[in-house]
Amino acid sequence: MPFARHFYVSLTLGLATLGGDSLAWAESAPTVQRRIETVIASAATTEPDRDGRVLREFYRTRSYHLAWTGPRAASGSRLLEDLPAVATAEGLDRSPYAVPSSFPTDIEADISHSRALLRLGRDIAIGRVDPDRAFGGFGGNNRNGFDGTRFLRGLADGKTLAEQAAAVQPPFVGYLRLKEGLERLQTIARAGGWPIIPEGAKLVPLEAVDDRLPVLRRRLIVSGDLDPALAEGTTYDAPVVEAVKRFQRRHGLDPDGTIGARSLAALNVPVEVRLRQITANLERWRWMPHQLGRLHVSVNIPAASLDLVEDGAVAMTMRVVVGDTRHPTPSMDTSMSSVVLNPPWSVPSSIANNEILPKLRRDPNYLATSNLQIADYPEDSPEAAGDGIDWNAIGKKFPYRLRQPPGPDNALGQLKFNLRNADDIYLHDTPNHRAFSRAYRALSHGCIRLEEPVALGEMLLGSRWKSRLSENLNEDKKTRTLKLERNIPVYLIYFTAWVDPTGEINFRDDIYGHDRRLGQALRQSRIQAKPRPASPPA
Repeated sequence: MPFARHFYVSLTLGLATLGGDSLAWAESAPTVQRRIETVIASAATTEPDRDGRVLREFYRTRSYHLAWTGPRAASGSRLLEDLPAVATAEGLDRSPYAVPSSFPTDIEADISHSRALLRLGRDIAIGRVDPDRAFGGFGGNNRNGFDGTRFLRGLADGKTLAEQAAAVQPPFVGYLRLKEGLERLQTIARAGGWPIIPEGAKLVPLEAVDDRLPVLRRRLIVSGDLDPALAEGTTYDAPVVEAVKRFQRRHGLDPDGTIGARSLAALNVPVEVRLRQITANLERWRWMPHQLGRLHVSVNIPAASLDLVEDGAVAMTMRVVVGDTRHPTPSMDTSMSSVVLNPPWSVPSSIANNEILPKLRRDPNYLATSNLQIADYPEDSPEAAGDGIDWNAIGKKFPYRLRQPPGPDNALGQLKFNLRNADDIYLHDTPNHRAFSRAYRALSHGCIRLEEPVALGEMLLGSRWKSRLSENLNEDKKTRTLKLERNIPVYLIYFTAWVDPTGEINFRDDIYGHDRRLGQALRQSRIQAKPRPASPPA
């Protein structure tokens, strides 16, 4: 049975057992109130205290008149008919909002209806699961508010479910664009998806003649990368090469037009997997704070890119290097308070233990050749360079504090941007810029290396430093900390799917497995407890 019809039949069957207008409408107000409160208290729910408070407040504001049954059954049925389509459009599995097929009383039917609508509204507004860092969120305490009573009252006053959903959904153009992308891929999925390209030799631009080219053309046409008029042909000609480059750019691959193993794997990801990827990222949009700040910095970790946003427009964008899979950059909602010019680098103990100590055992002069010093000794002393230390006699734990003074080979480069956090994560310059030319840039120990740190510093430090920061850094080599005029919000976000202003859907690899874990959590949240029978009315 189609889902919408199932909802409609479920409600009407439940009410039919009550003989049309329910008895509750003829009972005294105190009796109805007691029965409503008893049903609310006894019904199982995933978050009973919160749901119970909202439902009690909703019915109290209605003087305990029922909202969706009895004389209002037609309105309630329309809402239930609309619910599956609204949930699907928001990228939410619709099964948790199903209403049982029958009820002992009209009060239980009404409250079950309210619960389904309330849960949908809350899931659209703030997400179905908590924004755990393991899912690419900012942590369980970072969640927006949701006025469930107001949501239900709007529906009871005659607003449509689509109107109320639009009123509570995340207030971001990125969310709306991604919903549009979801709809496009849902259409592709309903039509059968896109074809799988068989394995074979690497396809090189303008050189390959291959029997797989018609399949490749159809694949690119379905995803909108190639003109449908170019469906025929077994040569890898210029239009197909340009379409492949477009696909590669959308997927964070080197746009060289060559189809090797990585590009072929991306082409063969089923549309159903991409749909799950989009729904995971819609969930992350629901976790974002609604007020991001007039001026803020946003780093998308899977895309390895940074945006400086001012008054809703991107004022600057640049490539960055983020943490590798062994040292993932954590998602966070934080702020920047100061910029350090010519910073020293205090080497983290994990790097000293796992990387530097093994190198010192092989080469006792490694500290001197890497411009590293033991901070426990006077600067420039032989001891600071590690002279006379038998590194092979030291256990697994590095026993000293290491420091790298400012200079051209300092790991932090010329600038360090301090962030408020307990993870010791910050943004910084780097003496090695080769990585910025690579498509895959998850290469750091967790901190974020910047492609254009001086330009970012001039923007954040204000007019006094405009076009002067680079010159000042070169003239004055001292370490200085400059406080910003005000703290700048910084968001380290984890978005593996988004739609850009041109309407193209972009995907990135799930480098830390957050999509996979979030997908599992969303699937587990589909399970909805069966309502317990209500206690007899008092």
